[in-house]
Amino acid sequence: MINWYKKNKRDLPWRKNVTSKDYAYRVLISEFMLQQTTVSTVIPYFNKFIKKWPSIKKLSKANLDEVLLSWQGLGYYTRAKNLLKTSNFVCNQYNAIVPSSLKKLKELPGIGDYSAAAIRSIGYNKKAVAVDGNVKRVIARYYGLKGTSKDNSEIINQIASRICPDRSNRVYTQAIMELGAIICKPRKYNCKKCCLKKNCLSYKQNIVHLIPSKKIKLYKEKLNCISFLILDQNKSVLMKKRKDTKLLANQWELPSTNWVKKPPKFSKIYTPFPKSNWKNTNFRLKHIFSHLELENAVYISEKKIGEVSKNFKDSEWIDNCNIKKIVVTTMTKKILKKFNLVQT
Repeated sequence: MINWYKKNKRDLPWRKNVTSKDYAYRVLISEFMLQQTTVSTVIPYFNKFIKKWPSIKKLSKANLDEVLLSWQGLGYYTRAKNLLKTSNFVCNQYNAIVPSSLKKLKELPGIGDYSAAAIRSIGYNKKAVAVDGNVKRVIARYYGLKGTSKDNSEIINQIASRICPDRSNRVYTQAIMELGAIICKPRKYNCKKCCLKKNCLSYKQNIVHLIPSKKIKLYKEKLNCISFLILDQNKSVLMKKRKDTKLLANQWELPSTNWVKKPPKFSKIYTPFPKSNWKNTNFRLKHIFSHLELENAVYISEKKIGEVSKNFKDSEWIDNCNIKKIVVTTMTKKILKKFNLVQT
């Protein structure tokens, strides 16, 4: 598998500059970004991020809005907040050197068992058992473990610990992950090109397509809301910043009703300017989160009349040319794009 990896590994930016003193930092950034995000999506973000903050010391001096803006489009913004907290912690407690100890790594915000093991193994070439989704799938198929990955979690971890080498851990960890990423895929697997097929029980028994078993899809809660789009002399848009502790924390959005199960009925009293004339745009957009679906209706007013209502007192007028300088929710960005207020 090691030889296969050396010949077939992808040219990924976080695998470069292994001898650099900041290599572990690069690995740390990649691990934060790759949580629940595909490699192809991460690559351009990683390159821009590293160019802007080439060291953990420089990142620690950034402010949250800067980091969130660079993260915009990657989603799961809590990762960005934890990454900034981690950079500060490492600079304050470990003299700007990413720790190699599993215990110390797991004390950092946003880093769990897998990420800690990956950073130690890949970043420092020290023994650590990093078990991600790709590794789980390779092990389950190789040993013919029927059932879901969750069902076999304990035995997979035991096997992973047993087969993890004492040396060359950096290459081994990336090799088994790479095998799962480009050969032993969930559906489009390519057993003919697999270096492990000779002893793979699933391949021998022709049950590769059955392992691991599919998870039962969880029901997503369906919610609805109305967003209000209003311009001030066609130069500014009324927007508000979401709270720090909620979903989409610290991101800007159009004023809207609460998210509720039944589609809310429009009423002027729920708008930022109850005395203005509001028009139904008939524009509906659906946004899917990991645990819910939100359907958003949009009402627009071309003129503000009177004072902003007390429910939206914390809203602010954002100049059209400054919208691209703040972190805007995907839903709001789609609405603004629909009405030609942003380009992307």
